[in-house]
Amino acid sequence: MSYQVIARKWRPQKFEDVTGQEVLTRTLQNALEHDRLHHAYLFSGARGVGKTTTARLVAKALNCHKSEKPTATPCATTDETACKSCREIAAGRSNDVREIDAASNTGVDNVRDVILDSVLYEPGRWEGRNRYTVFIIDEVHMLSSAAFNALLKTVEEPPKNTVFILATTEAQKVPDTISSRCQLFEFRTIAAAKIAERLRFIADAEKISISDDAIREIARAGDGSMRDAQSAFDQVISFAGKKIKTEDVEKALGLAGADVLARVMKGIAENNPAEALAIVDDVVMRGHNLRNFLRDVMAHLRDLLVVKVSGDARILDSASTASAALKQQADQFSESDLVRFFHALAETETTLKEAANPRYQVEVALVRLMEMRRLGSLGELVQRITALESALRTGNPPAQSSTPRANPAASNPSSNTTSSKPAKGVAAAAEVVATDAAATTAESSFFNQLKAHLEQKRRRLMIAALESALRTDLEGDEFVVEFALDAKHYRDTLARSDNAKALREACADICGKEIGIRFVIKSETGSTSVDSPAPHTAEARQKVRQAVAGDPAIQQVQRTFGAEIVDVKPL
Repeated sequence: MSYQVIARKWRPQKFEDVTGQEVLTRTLQNALEHDRLHHAYLFSGARGVGKTTTARLVAKALNCHKSEKPTATPCATTDETACKSCREIAAGRSNDVREIDAASNTGVDNVRDVILDSVLYEPGRWEGRNRYTVFIIDEVHMLSSAAFNALLKTVEEPPKNTVFILATTEAQKVPDTISSRCQLFEFRTIAAAKIAERLRFIADAEKISISDDAIREIARAGDGSMRDAQSAFDQVISFAGKKIKTEDVEKALGLAGADVLARVMKGIAENNPAEALAIVDDVVMRGHNLRNFLRDVMAHLRDLLVVKVSGDARILDSASTASAALKQQADQFSESDLVRFFHALAETETTLKEAANPRYQVEVALVRLMEMRRLGSLGELVQRITALESALRTGNPPAQSSTPRANPAASNPSSNTTSSKPAKGVAAAAEVVATDAAATTAESSFFNQLKAHLEQKRRRLMIAALESALRTDLEGDEFVVEFALDAKHYRDTLARSDNAKALREACADICGKEIGIRFVIKSETGSTSVDSPAPHTAEARQKVRQAVAGDPAIQQVQRTFGAEIVDVKPL
């Protein structure tokens, strides 16, 4: 085959051409210029960001014949005047630059045969031309433990004029004993704008007519990898030829274009489920991958959120839509809406791989977004509850919500009353509802505080017993806990001396005063209190109980032994 793919044909031939890694290449160039070379380097980063390319450039810089010592500006092999050493390294034919694929040479025998046995020879021993022997080990994390152990001593103290360059996409799998002996260079993913600049340069050199929008879509498809973007560019050229439009890119790569994403957001904003089904049908008919489609929608939601929160267009590196259109779409949603949409789609995307019917999952996911749009956010509900509590404390009516709500009466003039003042019955009913709400809120707050207090004391069994009660009420200075007849064992648990003491102390801490505890067992015929008096002597027994509870001696006994007053019988 005479054709050479774009990723190989346009591989960078000098440090300045390595896109998106300016900090790393500058560090290496300075090290070469000031003769501060390290004997081992570890290049880590995502695929297609320039690790192996940079390793070859370092090898060329160490052995370029046009300089008497390592140079930061080796020969560009596209130049016919390039030295023989640089041409051989670029072509992968140099005897002194060994590129080893660790994925297919994982064993200790491979390391011994390829590296350890040849590392003792001087570089350029046949013609005496190269200064350094360079070992480039790609995907080094694939080596076995025995191979790493065999390599360890050589990497730490290699022979003179020997350099190791280890490249990996999973640096965490490289043993610390190896990485600690190397200089670490972490290659970052490349910004879509920089990928687009490089693709534009290649397109102009190849005399390919392509719009900026199409270039941006291809750069976005690369997902931070220059090699992936260049491979996608090759694929689009094969599909569309020398004249490429944005639609050609979307068809060739199966991307959800800006128009499709705009339709999705419009359908959500207008609460139009039929549009969601039509969008999914269109995506399926185009032959697009539904999982990739969901990822495109999630990326679009992220861009909308960025516009909504900061409005900084520089953060929108890989946006598929112009900033102005993004802002217009973002104005239709709140920040909480966009966050909820994103999390809902992320949940669907993780389950889509194993779904029996991916199309159904995506359709339901989009319709679900429209249903979520109709629901109030959690923050809004909390704000309304807070306003209601404030109104109950102050007696002033809560302020009207600034968020517009659908009002059926507003659309029917005949249903509106002529008086702006509420009727007495309505006011009275509102007052009763507010009182009940306040009481319920107070009881719920007390119970939640009680559970939190017991949780801090690690009294989880007591919490479970309280949660199993039919009723827990704070009646004046007494905390009443009512159980069903078949749950009597929960009462027995709470009535134990240590548990009763803990419960009494928790109630006292919350209320700021001593609180009595009363357990009640509800039978089929009604409620029978464990410590309540018989009906015909209720008043007398209540007086006796109050007198006993207020006796200092009894209180001292309760504090000392964790005792609880279970029953009082008048003499």
